[in-house]
Amino acid sequence: IVEALLQLLHSGIFVAVVTAAGYPGKPDRYAARFKGLLQKMKERQTSKEVYERFYCVGGECNYLFRIKEGYTMEQVPLEQWQSELMRSWRTEDIDRLLTLADENLRAACARHRLDVQFLRKERAVGCYPTQAGVRIAYETLEDVALTLQDLLQTHPEAPKGIPFCAFNGNRDVWVDIGDKRIGIEALQQFLGVEQSQTCHLGDRFTSTGNDSRARSVAMTVWVTNPLETEQYLEIFLSELGTEDAKACAASRPTGPRQGTVEWEKAQVVQKNTAS
Repeated sequence: IVEALLQLLHSGIFVAVVTAAGYPGKPDRYAARFKGLLQKMKERQTSKEVYERFYCVGGECNYLFRIKEGYTMEQVPLEQWQSELMRSWRTEDIDRLLTLADENLRAACARHRLDVQFLRKERAVGCYPTQAGVRIAYETLEDVALTLQDLLQTHPEAPKGIPFCAFNGNRDVWVDIGDKRIGIEALQQFLGVEQSQTCHLGDRFTSTGNDSRARSVAMTVWVTNPLETEQYLEIFLSELGTEDAKACAASRPTGPRQGTVEWEKAQVVQKNTAS
């Protein structure tokens, strides 16, 4: 994926990761997530013109980070990129919504007798298993997320005008202020990119996911795993038409990855065929 992303950046295309993970004032947390990309840029001494095309939107829409000199990351001041809608949100209304979400999240988890711990952030509140490695049933997480969606949309004390995203993260449940649509739209305005020039790849387009609202501001591709993401990146590279991009797409390994179940099956087939 790193090689494909680098080739897209070199081709003049902006690449942005839009994630629910919100770490305000902690660019190193995001840098750790992109360690492979940053290391490769440093090895190749990638130019500023190229690495400045990479962004990360954190907390759905609440924080923006970019690569800076030295191949580390920095947070972009909010006033430089936030949209008019985001400027209209009052801190007291955000706090009220999160408090209401916190109370009802705890009630929903208690109803299911879930062994979870809760975390309140600046613009999010969520829960996750107390014991690492323990998975909560997907259907249970769905019920908690749907309960929160309904309560926060209909509760008489919920502040008006504060959009939110209550979603099942597959291992946890979170309520974030704003959503990916708002984050993508703000980034489009910041970069001067049209909606018709934007493609969003995501894996959570269900009603309890956090990708579905991106449909209104970008073309979307629903992927289910990293391999499918790689396959679509290959398509993008091939469609660019440049020799470098086509060469990058053609050089990418195909077939099942070594060590996977599919790879083991392929070894058996090859062995039986050879004998």
